[in-house]
Amino acid sequence: MQRSRIWGFLACILSLALFAGFVYYAFFVDAGAVTLCGLASQTYYAIAVPIMLVALGLCATGFWVGWTILTIKVAPPMPEIVEKKDYAKVKAFFLCALMLALAAIFLYGVYIRNYWALAIPAAAVTLVVLGMVFWVGIAIITARSTLPENKKK
Repeated sequence: MQRSRIWGFLACILSLALFAGFVYYAFFVDAGAVTLCGLASQTYYAIAVPIMLVALGLCATGFWVGWTILTIKVAPPMPEIVEKKDYAKVKAFFLCALMLALAAIFLYGVYIRNYWALAIPAAAVTLVVLGMVFWVGIAIITARSTLPENKKK
């Protein structure tokens, strides 16, 4: 087996193991005495601030996309498609409203030191990164080699 395929298998196995461990320990194991309210303020904010920056950045990006759709000036449509209803502005308004609501709920959760306010964004980012590592591993495993047989090692 080629060395690159071995690394691909290892990347897949490691990402699946980390995925399973993260989900198990983050959501199914009772931490007992360790609670977010019991942490020192500096420790709590050392955990919360990076997660907060990512989560609020995503909310801001979603709001920006909605705002851009709401405020963009477009050319009038061609006569043959005028009869179709365009709901883009309505959808954009709801996207903006949803992003503001999510940001407010998230900030309130961080303020009251709610576990889920940090766990859900951390889980989303962690699982996306692990999924990307798994995808790269699969891409390495399934890639076809274009080297001639006598050049492979």
